[in-house]
Amino acid sequence: MARLDFDFHARPRRPGTLGVVLALAGLVALGWVWNTLQANRAAEAGLGLQIAALEQARPRVSARSTASSADTRRDDTHKRLAAQLAYSWQPVFDALAAARSDKIALVSLDALQAKSQLKLTAEARQLADAVDFIDALQQQPGVKRAALFQHEVQADADQHPVRFNILVELGS
Repeated sequence: MARLDFDFHARPRRPGTLGVVLALAGLVALGWVWNTLQANRAAEAGLGLQIAALEQARPRVSARSTASSADTRRDDTHKRLAAQLAYSWQPVFDALAAARSDKIALVSLDALQAKSQLKLTAEARQLADAVDFIDALQQQPGVKRAALFQHEVQADADQHPVRFNILVELGS
């Protein structure tokens, strides 16, 4: 005798109205949380830059007021080195982290504290991705200007990525 399977409680083919409403509410909540997170990261980076600027603006007093010219030059060198070591790069790193993209690979970073500049070398699959990264970097607090000053398609690589150089000027 053949076995018969009866399904007396068939499932609906589309989700119910309550399921759709809950999914949309979840997406709205996720968007709100993501927006708040990005705003808080930007505010934190801006506050970090302000703290670094205040720390640099604070005058440093020399212990010896009567010194020879050689001692004065040595003291100036020590002060300059101490100022370079005391400089806080964390706000810059926060700005880079906030502008981060999965489509960009950072190759090198050259920081010039005296000019408040960064020279970045990075790679992207397409030039449009590089331009989007520069735009995102420009929007970060503490970045005065971000400019693309050189790009080159790597013809010898498999996927022909674009290597580009960016000059980032820091400031409020």
